[in-house]
Amino acid sequence: MNSMMDMMTIILLFLLKSFSTSGALIQPSPLVDLPRAQRDLEPKKAVSILVSQSGVFEDMAGKDPRIIAGPDEFLNTENIVLPGLEIYLSDYKAFQERVGMQFKGEITIQCDKEIPYEWVLKVINTCGQTDFGTIDFVVKKEQT
Repeated sequence: MNSMMDMMTIILLFLLKSFSTSGALIQPSPLVDLPRAQRDLEPKKAVSILVSQSGVFEDMAGKDPRIIAGPDEFLNTENIVLPGLEIYLSDYKAFQERVGMQFKGEITIQCDKEIPYEWVLKVINTCGQTDFGTIDFVVKKEQT
């Protein structure tokens, strides 16, 4: 009987662990109106930022987001890299290395659908300059 209880406990723990990691990892921010697209990939855990008309924010998963780069950085036509975002991503990378975590270079971006294309390019370029080569965009799944 004890063996059966041990087996059931292990199965229960396994199911709870797999359920908790396969749920929604990203909650859409109320700051951005996400574009619609057909996409079947599940989100993965990565550093996450929000891009809106007000600037670039750290995604705090439901808490008040902290501003990383203001709109004035976007409007400066001389910059192809956003200084505030570059500092944030460099600090994030250094922290990962300092605590012994493997740096994967993955970033998830929630971008408002009204953001100008030039702004998106500046965000992508800044991510690339700081070794974040895998960039995923969050979209609302289009109803088929």
